[in-house]
This record gives sequence, C-alpha cells and structure tokens, in this order.
Amino acid sequence: MMGAVREQGVGVPAEGLLQQYGVIPWRKDRLGGMRVLLVTSRGRGRWIVPKGSLRKDRPPYLSAAMDAFVEAGVIGDILTHPLARYRYVREAAGGLLQYCHVTLFGLRVRGTLTNWPERAQRMRGWFDPEEAAGMVQNPELARAIYAIQSTKAASRVPACMHRHRLRGAETCC
Repeated sequence: MMGAVREQGVGVPAEGLLQQYGVIPWRKDRLGGMRVLLVTSRGRGRWIVPKGSLRKDRPPYLSAAMDAFVEAGVIGDILTHPLARYRYVREAAGGLLQYCHVTLFGLRVRGTLTNWPERAQRMRGWFDPEEAAGMVQNPELARAIYAIQSTKAASRVPACMHRHRLRGAETCC
C-alpha cells in the first residue's frame, strides 16, 4: 500500500515527495540577542532558509551545512539532530507541482563570507527571529524560525567534535 502525505487537503503519494535538508542559521549579536539569517530564493526572490537535496556520501546535517555555504556564504557549527520539519509545494519544470519535505538543522554561524558561490543569485539578511518568521511565506517554516529562540539550540555545543573540511573551512558536525 502506498503511503501518502496530506498537504493542504490533497493526498500526495510518498514516492512523489522531494526530501530536502536545510538550516536555520543563527548567531548572537553584540548585545546577546539572537539573529537569524534568511536568503532570497532564486526564482521569485522570496525570503527562505538555505536548503537543498541530500549530497552523495554525506549525512543530512552535513548536506544542509554545505547548502548554507553555497547559498548563503556561511560556515559554522551544525547540530546533528533535526530541529524541525516543514512542507511546501513548488512549481517544477513544465508547470508541474512538486511536493517537498524539508528537515531543518540548527547552524550556529561562525563566519560569513564576502564571496560565495551563489552571491550573484541571492540576497541575504540578518533578522531577529520574530521579524524573520514574519518574512517567510510558509507558516510551518515561520513557526520553526520563531521557535529557535526558545530551544536549547542557541546554547548547545555540537554533540560531535569531529571536523569536516568544507571548501577550505572547518565545521564541526
């Protein structure tokens, strides 16, 4: 029997879902307040979090960290356990709808690059969590962004102390 996911009242075959992995990048400002990084989507310029598909031979959290580097030009400490999940529908080639499920990890940003792979295609901005939650269109993503300020993710040290090389910069898994 084929599993299904309910998305806005529509039954979607589980096999038709695109699984993605992303991050909620955050840092503390000079006054100790939390700031969340958003980037614009390439297509419509909407504010989103960095995300992408699973990379070959990489665990989901490291794939998410690599997408944060490519899309937002940030490096840092990524938590190995998911913080939240959300769903969205995107328009694929030919006008077909593609149903996506995103697993989010917390990324404590340690460095922000001036030049990064998708710099010419995206804008990025730092916002307080409440403002960032109001800027994204997806209600599930907004709740995840708003909730990050009350999670232990903001003060947790990464569980793993192994180091991974990520385009010349070290990040802890």
